[in-house]
Amino acid sequence: MTHRHLSMFICGMGLSAIIAFASDPKPIPGQAGNDDIDLAASVIIDPAEIHSALGADLGTGYVVVRMKATPRTDKPLRIGPDDFTIISRKDGQRSQALTPEEIAGHGSTLVVKSAGQRGGGNRGGVSFGGIGMGNAPPPNVNTDAHIQQSDQKPDEKDSPLLAALKEKGLPDKEGTEPLEGLLYFPIDGKIKPKDVAIIYKGPAGKLVMEFQNPKRER
Repeated sequence: MTHRHLSMFICGMGLSAIIAFASDPKPIPGQAGNDDIDLAASVIIDPAEIHSALGADLGTGYVVVRMKATPRTDKPLRIGPDDFTIISRKDGQRSQALTPEEIAGHGSTLVVKSAGQRGGGNRGGVSFGGIGMGNAPPPNVNTDAHIQQSDQKPDEKDSPLLAALKEKGLPDKEGTEPLEGLLYFPIDGKIKPKDVAIIYKGPAGKLVMEFQNPKRER
């Protein structure tokens, strides 16, 4: 084989390796998608950062997620907070996104507590949609978030917090245009962004969004 042919062979092998690598991309933290929808999100945990994003003090016991949802279909797609659930791989908590009214509605008080584990001492990894959730407890260890109602005046105006939650929250809307806004999740205890995953389950199917860099295969 001549020097020229050898050089062409080496270049061809290198190009093939690049193409093969590109055809098997690693998951990107904070992103997920399919033929019907693309999702991109970031987790906000620090109280100062939450205040900056929301424009108001939300208080303790919450994780805020900035979500952008882009429909990829020609037909209108409904997207809303009810489509999203947060899971903590740290302790197995699982909570659905709350509406502004559930957090700061008139006469409403949010009570957040961790429900006890049931069904024995098995601490195997939580799995959702085929994706393991580390060494967290089984899914029956949940966050119990409920609303306690008190007396309410019909003509009472929205509080500053409720107004901010409504203004910045992800809207519940049907259409073909991208939607962007904040999601509010009750979480008990201290966690980091890498400890959580966001589950989308709606008209466009089911997706899992992780927020830590995937480990490279060795």
